[in-house]
Amino acid sequence: MTINVLIVDDHKLIIEGYKTIFSNNRLGAEIVVSEATTATQAVEILKASASEKAFDIVILDYTLPVCETYHIQNGFDLVHYVRTYQPLAKLMILTSHSEALILYRVIMESRAEAIMIKSDFSSMELLDAFENVYQGGTCYTKTVAALKQQLNADYKVLDGINRQMIAMLAQGFKTRYIMDQLGLSKSAIDKRKALIREYFAIEKGNDETIVQIARERGYI
Repeated sequence: MTINVLIVDDHKLIIEGYKTIFSNNRLGAEIVVSEATTATQAVEILKASASEKAFDIVILDYTLPVCETYHIQNGFDLVHYVRTYQPLAKLMILTSHSEALILYRVIMESRAEAIMIKSDFSSMELLDAFENVYQGGTCYTKTVAALKQQLNADYKVLDGINRQMIAMLAQGFKTRYIMDQLGLSKSAIDKRKALIREYFAIEKGNDETIVQIARERGYI
């Protein structure tokens, strides 16, 4: 049995480490690895493989150098290309980020079979996840699993637009800039802020209070 894997990580040593871990699999499988250390390489490999089921599993690191050619800011932006060119491949996303706003988007929009925070797992747990995903299962490390439990309630309030708005407030951007970037009226922005304040149980406070609470709760 052969398992074909695409690993995308900008650190060659990390890729070599993954290859060693997966070579010790208990499925009796030969692991054939294609490697990409840049988003450009990853897209080109995926495009070239579009006419066949080239990969059983695609492993993406969230943190990658920006790729202007394909408008890729991070590994999450590669999910589109994986789903387009290798729709049958299982997807594993590995990340050092534990911020809720980042993880929310990855969890809700990637449909990845595995989402793993690097500080949460050992080499053996990574191998367990790899084997489980190949066999049709899913794997979420403890930080991701805990966050998933909050999603049903949180995501209604912290949808994509509200998450972007909180991130912009944290960067110090004013309402006019946020209106222009999100294509919303001042009234719509104010209503969204009111909803966020209600969710955060802020009776009195301004934008700085929203940012403060968001930081305390790990959303930014």
